Amino acid sequence: MEETLMHNFQPIIGIEVHVVINSKTKMFSPSANSHRSDPNINVHPIDLGLPGTMPEPNGFVVKKALVLAKALNMQNVDHHLRFDRKNYFYQDLPKGYQITQQHHPIATNGYLDISNKRVPIQRFHIEEDTAKQLNEDNHILLDYNRAGSPLIEIVTDPVFDSGKEVKEYLTNLRRILIFNDISDAKLEEGSMRVDVNVSIRPMGAPNYGTRVEIKNINSINNVEKAINFEISRQQELLLSNKKVVQATMRYDDQLNQTVFMREKTNAIDYRYMFEPNIIGINLDQQFLSEVDQIQVFNIKELESKLLSEGVDQQFVELLLDNFFLYQKINEINQRINDLAFVSKWLLIEFMGRINKQKLQLELINPKWFDNLTDLLVLVKSEDLNQKQAKVVLDEIIKTDETVAEIVDRLKMKQIKDEQEIIALLEPIVLENLAILKDYDQRKERVEKLLIGLLMKKTNGQANPNVSIKVLTDLIQKHR
Repeated sequence: MEETLMHNFQPIIGIEVHVVINSKTKMFSPSANSHRSDPNINVHPIDLGLPGTMPEPNGFVVKKALVLAKALNMQNVDHHLRFDRKNYFYQDLPKGYQITQQHHPIATNGYLDISNKRVPIQRFHIEEDTAKQLNEDNHILLDYNRAGSPLIEIVTDPVFDSGKEVKEYLTNLRRILIFNDISDAKLEEGSMRVDVNVSIRPMGAPNYGTRVEIKNINSINNVEKAINFEISRQQELLLSNKKVVQATMRYDDQLNQTVFMREKTNAIDYRYMFEPNIIGINLDQQFLSEVDQIQVFNIKELESKLLSEGVDQQFVELLLDNFFLYQKINEINQRINDLAFVSKWLLIEFMGRINKQKLQLELINPKWFDNLTDLLVLVKSEDLNQKQAKVVLDEIIKTDETVAEIVDRLKMKQIKDEQEIIALLEPIVLENLAILKDYDQRKERVEKLLIGLLMKKTNGQANPNVSIKVLTDLIQKHR
């Protein structure tokens, strides 16, 4: 059935993404830009549009927008900053209009590559957020902490034809936003919000089908699921000779389906007008030079670098999804100089223990990362073997001791001096001369037996590589 549907219809999908910028203050007021505060604490008269207030654009946000323009390959960047009023009345917008950039977006005509196509980005513009609205016990609760928060809205051409493509685009976009410190891009907290427009048309038809908008999706995985469900829903309607109604839907992750919110009728006339309280601002050369000095991370280049260093693909994906871990792996690697080795220890052994204890990564003891680095130095230098290192790592998370203190307490310091190992191993060889006659036929078995006796004698502290070398010499000496 699904194969037949896909042959008969072409999905057309466009994406609009709103991201809250990592700024200490709001877009046009000095009020704190924080969604974690108690409700209605971070509210300024400018946010409410009280008489006599004058909005002042946040220069930090403008810089972040220009960094994003580089990261998204925007061909046209407007250095003459202008704003418009979007007029409408709703309870989440106390002043009756939103300051945005309808007619003069700061950047147009860019792109972001995914695996099978180049996604054209029509535009992105700066605007202010509205209040957060909560429905509770037949009441509408409003939190104006969010009103006036700085937003960037990013709009693509409708070039996607599957939920899988959209998921890849959003994953890549989110990485760009996080690595370049533009936004923390947390869908579950609302700092990245995705609106999806989905329509289908018979294969080869010239006109688009009726568009349905899906809002309030709380994860990238759910975006993919919502799109796939909506495509199937619209296909089934058309095959049943029913019409697709232009509507706004939401995604219910319990039902795993889109749910009707409201019907869309004619486009609202927002009566856009030039924002009279903010004159056009020319971005001067000094301002632009400061932006040019900001490092812009290219995610594809980072991915290629990690892979070329031997980091497994699964680890690369984890690192590109978590800037904190990416920073930590590079900090640790400054002393280790082996990214593949560090990634396995950080992401499997260390993070395995962190996740098991359900600890919040950003809040764990910074000393643990220093201790992990010291531990890996010992492993690389073969002063500890892998088994010993895992025991030490357990102790790092349990205690406040340094690695040196833990190793000393557990008597794990490896014996690497050849003369010391000769003194320990030669008596073992002399006590077991009878088995040396089998050495040529069963070399591995004989070596394993004698090294095992040495490890038992030293509680595993004899260095394996040095021990094998010494054993080979002793066998030749006493055969």
